[in-house]
Amino acid sequence: MKKVLLAFLKYFLFWILFLTAFKILFVIYNYGAVADLPRADFRGIFTHGIIMDLSVAGYFSIVPGLIFSLGFLYTSKPGSYLLKFYTLLSLILLTFLGLADVGIYGPWGNRLNSQILTYLETPSGVFASLNWVQIVLFPVLLIAIVWASMYCYQRLLPRLKLERMFMKWYGIPVLLFFTAALIIPIRGGLDRAPLNHSNVYFSEHLEANQFAYNYFWNLMHDVLNNKKGKVKVNYMTFEEAETILKEHDKNRLEAPQLIYPNDDKPTNVILVLLESFSDKVIEPLGGMPGVAPRLNEFCNDGIAFNSFYATGNRSDKGISALIGGYPSDMSRTTVLNFPEQMSRLDYFPKYFADHGYNMSFYYGGDVNFYNTRTVMIQSGIEKIVSKEEFPLELGLKQKWGVPDEYLYTRMFEDLKKEKEPFFSMVYNISSHEPYDIENYQKFEGSSVEQKYLNVASYADSCLGVFVDSLRATDLWERTLVIITADHTSLQPGSTTITEPASYRIPLILIGGVVKDHFISDRIGNHNDLGPTIVKQMGWEHKPDLLSKDFMANDCYAFYFRMEGWGFMSPEAGWFNDVNTGNVDYFYNNKPEKTDSLMHFAKAYVQYLHDERSRK
Repeated sequence: MKKVLLAFLKYFLFWILFLTAFKILFVIYNYGAVADLPRADFRGIFTHGIIMDLSVAGYFSIVPGLIFSLGFLYTSKPGSYLLKFYTLLSLILLTFLGLADVGIYGPWGNRLNSQILTYLETPSGVFASLNWVQIVLFPVLLIAIVWASMYCYQRLLPRLKLERMFMKWYGIPVLLFFTAALIIPIRGGLDRAPLNHSNVYFSEHLEANQFAYNYFWNLMHDVLNNKKGKVKVNYMTFEEAETILKEHDKNRLEAPQLIYPNDDKPTNVILVLLESFSDKVIEPLGGMPGVAPRLNEFCNDGIAFNSFYATGNRSDKGISALIGGYPSDMSRTTVLNFPEQMSRLDYFPKYFADHGYNMSFYYGGDVNFYNTRTVMIQSGIEKIVSKEEFPLELGLKQKWGVPDEYLYTRMFEDLKKEKEPFFSMVYNISSHEPYDIENYQKFEGSSVEQKYLNVASYADSCLGVFVDSLRATDLWERTLVIITADHTSLQPGSTTITEPASYRIPLILIGGVVKDHFISDRIGNHNDLGPTIVKQMGWEHKPDLLSKDFMANDCYAFYFRMEGWGFMSPEAGWFNDVNTGNVDYFYNNKPEKTDSLMHFAKAYVQYLHDERSRK
């Protein structure tokens, strides 16, 4: 019995060592995100994070505990074979998820969570996000890690020794007791409250806390606790929050005129949604010089905004806010995952459809990804052109689909024949990771930053050709071109996942109906674009406490992560970490300025999360 009990404890130790090794791999691969952390934080990643590793080791030791309790009674061969088979399957699962976690942190800024399930619904999106090195390396590493782990398992628990172990019936309650005792590491101790993220939080640096998580624990906790994307916020009651927002609502205030229709003819609208673009690559908006010369030019040709923010960090969150008028929140999912919620959104393009506009959407990738087709149809868009509408060889030129130059060419040729007025939206893909555009090399080098700069420059040049083509037609004088982005990229530079610069995206208005030329400091959000443009068109926008005409209303913006929320206004800006309660002020940390703003901001966050749960 003693030998069987010792083998069981060794098995538990095996999983602890495996999970610790994976944490080391995660830290090494994503070292750039924590390179500047103090040494104490590096220790904390392991010393504070071990509690989650113990919990996962406990979960994966329950079945072996039962095997040891019952499978080694008088004989051991069946038990040893069953234990080996279970361990192999568990290693394949944990290695697969672990490698996915290692790879997604860079582009997502999050550990593995339930959002991966959305990607698995459309595997082409997962495949398209990987470069060829990753595609080849993933199965190689999967096999190598599983093989090496099984080798270590067999050294720690040799088959021949296992097959010589057995115990008598009175050993069963002892092994069952130790198996039941796994509830202690699984729950994170003997406290009444079970293990949660707060048990691991130890640092004022969000990245250090994230690195301390166990990827499997984080995923399962998220899957089990993120039903319908609901997140509980307890700042105040829904009614109190609604009252505060109504007091700030100025929906009927007049905004300055931005567009001037020509000859009383309807204004055509072209909405350009750039993939993974930020102000960091646009010089007039405070970005690097030489990356996007055409966007730099457009900032001076029309009206640009240097404080326009994405509400989240992924494409579905950008589409939900920009097209559906519904901001992202601290949930891992958006309303786009739930058809019953989608049907109640106030879609920005629908206002144009209701005014008799011809509606179209152009996208070089899979239009089913993130339920994009459903969004567009519910928006009133009649014509959808996606990868399937192009020759196969063009769809294979990039992992995500048709490169921008071909996408814009198709759109331009169609618009020349389109009946006016029209609303047409184009969503580019070439600036999406894995940054694999061919035969374009403005920035030399193989680093992630240089690859991103290269595809950003390519996307800029293709958009420039499209705009030049429009200018050469008589469409230009009665057209408004709106250029913005779905979300930013953490590239280039070293901005963290909570800084405002990681959410600041371009908003540029050009076209024949734009007569003024200036850069505005007005602060706005994705979901503010719809009300602003609709009012500029001279139409009435449906009242909405979560969105505003940001040229007339109070000047503010929010951005959300699952760890908390950021708030930006002329008076103050901060990130509120909901796990620790820590508020990181970016500027103007003065109580007389921030107290009333914090009260309003918390009301908005409360209303947003409560209102979603009511949808």
